[in-house]
Amino acid sequence: MTPDMRAALQETGQKVTFTDGEILRHKDAFAPDMLLITQGKVDCILSASDAIHLTVGPDTIVGEIGFLTGKGATATLRALGPVEALSLDAAALQRLQRDMPSIAAQVLRHLARLMSERQEQNEDLLADSDPGKRSDFEIIRCSTLDQLRAAQRLRYDVYCVELGRSSPFADADEGILVDDLDEHGTSFIALETGLVIGTARVNLGRDGALGVLPDLYGIEASPFELENSAIITKYAVRDSHRGGFTYLRLFSAIGTYVHASRVDAIFIDCVPKLARFYGSVGFERTGDDFIHYENGLSVPMVLDLNAFFERMPLEERLRRNRPF
Repeated sequence: MTPDMRAALQETGQKVTFTDGEILRHKDAFAPDMLLITQGKVDCILSASDAIHLTVGPDTIVGEIGFLTGKGATATLRALGPVEALSLDAAALQRLQRDMPSIAAQVLRHLARLMSERQEQNEDLLADSDPGKRSDFEIIRCSTLDQLRAAQRLRYDVYCVELGRSSPFADADEGILVDDLDEHGTSFIALETGLVIGTARVNLGRDGALGVLPDLYGIEASPFELENSAIITKYAVRDSHRGGFTYLRLFSAIGTYVHASRVDAIFIDCVPKLARFYGSVGFERTGDDFIHYENGLSVPMVLDLNAFFERMPLEERLRRNRPF
């Protein structure tokens, strides 16, 4: 990394700090950014058995594979003593391209080389470890327009075709369902043998307007600030895969994402028959029922993330394979 690149990233990134032993990333979890380490050292734990470690220090970018590909993190990252880093999300890269295009081009080429080298290195290091059974199921954070379009197409198939709902956001000619929250939201898709079978979207209150939803969800009357809250919408799973597994895996992926985003609460709405299930997880009702274009009668609910992870930290939940 050149001095000019380092200076540009320091200008566009947001400073974050971690204490000794704190987890920067959990393996297989999702995050909204990558990190440039500026001070301290980080232990990269590549294998589930904790057998394969790498140590990295200042001027090292970590978390770039998951951030750039939309897949879960390839390693658990743990601070070895106090660590300072710069959070580099999509907005930071957009600012860099707008304000310093020549430096941005250098950074993007650097990221391409880094990701390629890391993926090859990881394959070599893990070659002799037990790969386990390869799953045909995976969750992807939409990081390309094609992936987002696949999510929008599935929404239309589920809400308008399978459930027979009508929506002002539906485009029957294109077979997609798109609304304003897509502009600054993050969508996830669930795939089985390469086919999209489910999707959901998360929006952070700090990233942009949420339309009528803060009022419907009762956010102002709640103990949570909109800026430190997330909302999950456009939850859609094909009829052939409804029944729990896909739904829970999508929710768990988003849960790791909002945990990394350091928000305090998740707001959702659900059909009345699912309110008891959400209540068993820890969600509480926040207001009166309302009519949703795609879901019909809906119940607004909230999960206090701080209380949720006080009961069992994310690291322990991931170890037990039950993030939510």
